[in-house]
Amino acid sequence: MTKVPPFLLQRYRLLLVMLMIGLLLLPGCKRDEAQRIFDKGVSLWEAAKYDEAIQNFVTLTQAYPEHHLVDDSLFWIAKIYEQYLHNPEQTIRFYRTLTSKFENSEYQLRAMIGLGKVRTLQGAEGKRKAIRIFRKLQNYPELVHQKKKWVENQFRLVNLFFELKQYEQARVELKQIIIRKIDPKFDSKAYFLIGRSYLLEENIELAIITFQEADRKYGFKKISMDSAISLADIYEQRGELRLAITVYETILSRLERKEVFYQLANDRIKRLALRLKKTKTG
Repeated sequence: MTKVPPFLLQRYRLLLVMLMIGLLLLPGCKRDEAQRIFDKGVSLWEAAKYDEAIQNFVTLTQAYPEHHLVDDSLFWIAKIYEQYLHNPEQTIRFYRTLTSKFENSEYQLRAMIGLGKVRTLQGAEGKRKAIRIFRKLQNYPELVHQKKKWVENQFRLVNLFFELKQYEQARVELKQIIIRKIDPKFDSKAYFLIGRSYLLEENIELAIITFQEADRKYGFKKISMDSAISLADIYEQRGELRLAITVYETILSRLERKEVFYQLANDRIKRLALRLKKTKTG
């Protein structure tokens, strides 16, 4: 057996050490390269070079599929398609990839909301798909613990039901807001929209009852102004001018004289009083 010269053993050992160091550094190099690609994509976005930015983010997802910046890249791609390139098909494609493959991503909630918003722009069928998404989010942990975000999701659902003319379903979701008592301004808005839904169904009596209930509940304050204005409009359209004037007078009491609507409401009272006088003398 041939004996290996000592200088060759030293060389082999040196090569082996260098190889091991290289293997240890390789993942770090990959991480650095992925970060470089990501940062380049952000820079291109800042320069309004949206297609090139997308190319960088896509390259990252393909070259480093296990990298922690993949879900970030998918979110950026979807957002650019949604907000800057206005390409709903590609927006949906990348939001769906993100939501299906990265269930624990910090972008999961935002991606689902974004997906729902894009679906709402795709006709009646798209709206129905958006409803399924937003309903799924009703029990999403992050929304359950952040109550205002939960309410925002409820109002997205309500708007969709209004657009589809499914008013009974809208009222179901609005009543959930009222039951939870998260914020009086949300509750007041829910009351107003319930009344509005009855108006759209031409159920005037229930609309009146709802608007009256809202105004009484909040003590004829500014917070229930929308309900009061709607109530006054109904009375005026039905020729019940004295009732309309009474409601407008309560509206005046909620406003400061310097506010524009104070003068508008005051002028309205004067015109209604003049009509009432003509009706009596006519």
